[in-house]
Amino acid sequence: MNNVSIQGDIRYINFEFDPFTIPVLAAFAPIIYVIPTVFIVIKIIKVYVRCLIRKKQELINPHVFSIIVLSQFLSFCYMLADYSTIRLPSTGIMTSWCASGQPSHFLKVLFMLSVYFNYTSMLFPFLLSILRLIPLYRPFNHEKLSGRIVSISTPLIFLYPFLFCFPLFPALGTCLQLKGDYHFGAIFIFYDRSWFNIKQANTLFLNVIAWFFISTVTNTMLYLKLRKLRNKRRSLKLQRAEFSLSVTTLSMLSAYITNLAFVAAFIFLPGSSAYLVALRPYGNDCDFVSVPWIFYLTHPIFKQQKVLPTEEVRQKWAAVVLMKISS
Repeated sequence: MNNVSIQGDIRYINFEFDPFTIPVLAAFAPIIYVIPTVFIVIKIIKVYVRCLIRKKQELINPHVFSIIVLSQFLSFCYMLADYSTIRLPSTGIMTSWCASGQPSHFLKVLFMLSVYFNYTSMLFPFLLSILRLIPLYRPFNHEKLSGRIVSISTPLIFLYPFLFCFPLFPALGTCLQLKGDYHFGAIFIFYDRSWFNIKQANTLFLNVIAWFFISTVTNTMLYLKLRKLRNKRRSLKLQRAEFSLSVTTLSMLSAYITNLAFVAAFIFLPGSSAYLVALRPYGNDCDFVSVPWIFYLTHPIFKQQKVLPTEEVRQKWAAVVLMKISS
């Protein structure tokens, strides 16, 4: 992509931002689908609070539901962090400001947050499939076991990225010009002077491959087990709930494919990474947008229940109808 900082370069300091460009349109177009998705996530959280805190629902596994809500929150954080390091800088709106300063820890933190939330997003498909496997293999004590796994895995999810992000602690963030067909002034935020010169792309690449493989294996096991038990379920609603969770978990795997394509290109085909960097944010959006919409539209817990009128109400309706007929 590039390894030459723009900071201190008079050409970039004097750069004038033009709001009427394709990068600006591409950066703000996601608002069309992000805002409705945020409302869907809020609805999911409301149902989660109502059904799991106020009363227990047979269709809801509280541990699975809590992990889905947490994954959506962190996916939204990842999208915002990625927006601040690639989408927004590529429009040119930050170019003059960034070129006027020096490499800083503030810019490093922006980049580090993007990497941090990228790592957290890799863990949820595996964790969800494990939580759904437990009731199938440990039906008598699955609630206690699932609760223990969630209580242990949740803090680990937040700590896991530091195993790979710690070389960035002494690094400084810097702004670089995007190459390829990008216009002059289209930049992105990167880093320099990390510990041990460890490349984040290499560790990301290994993590994506490992977690994609593990998640595929666990989801295959889950599918085979559910296929055997399909005709033994107690109700059609439970079958629909299982189907909803299955397609929701599978939709999370799209993040692996997007990350794998971009990181592999960055390592092995650096010349093409300048073009893939424009597509990667939309691939990341698929995870944030598709998961809540699929979950909300397919799970029966979100279907509005029709409330049947009581006997007293039916009698009043009948009396009103008779009065209209007689008149």
